[in-house]
Amino acid sequence: MTEEEGYIVVLGCKKCGKCDNVCPTGALQKDNNGMIKIDYDKCTLCMKCVEVCPNKALVYME
Repeated sequence: MTEEEGYIVVLGCKKCGKCDNVCPTGALQKDNNGMIKIDYDKCTLCMKCVEVCPNKALVYME
């Protein structure tokens, strides 16, 4: 992923678990508090996590 493509940010994750196992490349990971973190080296911007998040906490930024 390059900066020109944009990236996904986590804003206000409520730890609902809806995005668990949705990422085909394993780019989503939970930290010790259950908050989602994104491994940008693995993220392909498939947007599956953005689509599944009911809280709109995963946001695509250009």
